Amino acid sequence: MSVKERLYDLIKTILLWEATDIAIEYQQDGLTNQNYIIVKDNMKYAVRICGNNSSVLGINRAAEYMAMKAAADIGIGAELVYYSQETGDMITRFIDGRKWNNEDVSTRENITRIVDMIKRIHKLPTIPYEFSPYKDIEDRIHYAVQNKLFLPDDLNLFLVKLNKVKMEREMKSSECIGLCHNDPFSNNFIDDGAVRLIDWEFAGMGDVYFDLASLCIFYSPKDKEYLLEHYFGQCDEEKLYDLKQMTFVVTFWNAMWAVLQTKLSSSPHDYESMAKGMFISMKDQL
Repeated sequence: MSVKERLYDLIKTILLWEATDIAIEYQQDGLTNQNYIIVKDNMKYAVRICGNNSSVLGINRAAEYMAMKAAADIGIGAELVYYSQETGDMITRFIDGRKWNNEDVSTRENITRIVDMIKRIHKLPTIPYEFSPYKDIEDRIHYAVQNKLFLPDDLNLFLVKLNKVKMEREMKSSECIGLCHNDPFSNNFIDDGAVRLIDWEFAGMGDVYFDLASLCIFYSPKDKEYLLEHYFGQCDEEKLYDLKQMTFVVTFWNAMWAVLQTKLSSSPHDYESMAKGMFISMKDQL
């Protein structure tokens, strides 16, 4: 079925609504999937129609479902109405709040709120899926090579550092593992009086520093110190070093995501320029 047919099929079979009775609004901010808001009377839902490249991007639908359910149960995520582990299509109750931007996530007040929320996520029960940014990066490079996509001249240097970070983090893994969102960038936060987190496609058990590095990738040095102090109760040189090393991994992981999107996405977004900008920043982290 086409995206439109899948959308209307969900509306009819799951919500039991007729298309003539509703309003549908397409959301422009979906980079991988097609997102819609549908409204009938005072009822409002968000509908996601997934793209067809979840396996290439390292998305585990069963893990996403379990993480979303767990987050919804503690009032952090959106309430699930319908989820297909086969297609990834889903319906959630619409969160009527304001989406954040990079400035919103950088205020001291909101850093405190975010850390309080992310610590609750990291303490949620274990799910049977391990998120590995290292494997994702390797898989994405392999796909890029097979499909003759753009790769940086410094790739081998980047891989040497990636392996170094991986070995360092494995030595500390027992004290830093939790249920992680793994994509907590500003566009995935909604404030409706509480801090909500959406888009759980990459969720899984993993290194909490990946979430922390994603959160503060645009923070000032002082704000990074504040985040670590609020999360761990203290900030020292070791924690700042660990955060810096994981920031490299986060940047690499996202850069390779952008490389794949140059082939997989139908969006007019300039993913190649996005990837190149990230690779340039990685050179400064070597």
